[in-house]
Amino acid sequence: MSLWRDAVLVAVGGAIGTAVRAGLTLGLGDDLGSALVPIINVVGAFAIGILFGWRARMPESSRAQRVQLFIGTGVLGGFTTYSALAVESADLALLWWGVATVIVGTAAAWGGVLLGRGGRAR
Repeated sequence: MSLWRDAVLVAVGGAIGTAVRAGLTLGLGDDLGSALVPIINVVGAFAIGILFGWRARMPESSRAQRVQLFIGTGVLGGFTTYSALAVESADLALLWWGVATVIVGTAAAWGGVLLGRGGRAR
């Protein structure tokens, strides 16, 4: 039963995250153009970092694990879109854009982890 519940949590969270990303794309896509995908990915990486940093401070529990599955894997996994970034980066003229996004996203995730841990490195 737990496996199915966890799968449903990820699926529902993923649908929510994807819907938020689609809404941002529809609402801001014309204004931000090709910058929107990297912005979404960096913001998502930062949020995932915060979540994982917060989880590192919490005692292990099935509830905390379900929150991580729903928000981290589901919502934020659906929100970020590295597949769209990969497609954009397939154009060699935009390859630098993809590389820069991965570097900035990694730094954002690291900063989020530190923030989630309360500023303490592990």
